[in-house]
Amino acid sequence: MALKFKTVFSQLQMKIIFGEWPEGYRIPTEMELCDQYGVSRVTIRRALDGLVRQGYISRTRGRGSFVLFKRKVVGLGYPQVPMEGEDSQKNGYYKILLKEKVEASSADRTQMHFSDDPTDRELWHFKSLHIVDGKPSVLSDYYVTSRFGQEIALLGDESERSFFDLVSWHIGQKCHFVQGKVAAINPNEEICKQLGIDCSSASLWCRGLCVLDDGTVIGRCTKVFNGLMYEFAVEDQSNVSVGG
Repeated sequence: MALKFKTVFSQLQMKIIFGEWPEGYRIPTEMELCDQYGVSRVTIRRALDGLVRQGYISRTRGRGSFVLFKRKVVGLGYPQVPMEGEDSQKNGYYKILLKEKVEASSADRTQMHFSDDPTDRELWHFKSLHIVDGKPSVLSDYYVTSRFGQEIALLGDESERSFFDLVSWHIGQKCHFVQGKVAAINPNEEICKQLGIDCSSASLWCRGLCVLDDGTVIGRCTKVFNGLMYEFAVEDQSNVSVGG
């Protein structure tokens, strides 16, 4: 039955992820799904309960099961950018989980143009959790030069502003996420716990540099996105007109 449960869960999950069952859609009843997949009602209930736990559907006695799944669109060039017209309250808040000083690697010192001063060897490490609608959505690790990290370290542990916004606000220049790379990873137990996700499923991960308008590299960052809440938008440079 375990194999049947996983198969049914996966197929129902794919219907939601790929948009066959859009947000608000009332999915078939348990008996209809039993007939469709040729399995017992116990198996269907296990699959539906799994979808509830992972935030794909809601179930109400007497009304049925409805798709909840709606992910924010995130551009690869600048993670955590709110969609146009979004209410700022819907963008949640940011919680600093860790502030510490760490030794910079030789690659960091070269990339961030450290001075020759032998005492200039540290970075500030900030671990930040973006929480939206009470749910963990993005876990970020920022490694920032002492010059800029010192000011950020003095701020409170919660903010409605993202790290990039805080840097821009304090320095007077916009802070950009550049040279971003994206991959699918199987996060470790610590990341899964912080994001509230299942370690058996892949998550989206990205890394890049934190760069000011004048080209100054002030740090680097990595992010792990809760795949149940986000999808990525990729810029199209083909100049092809769809439907034109």
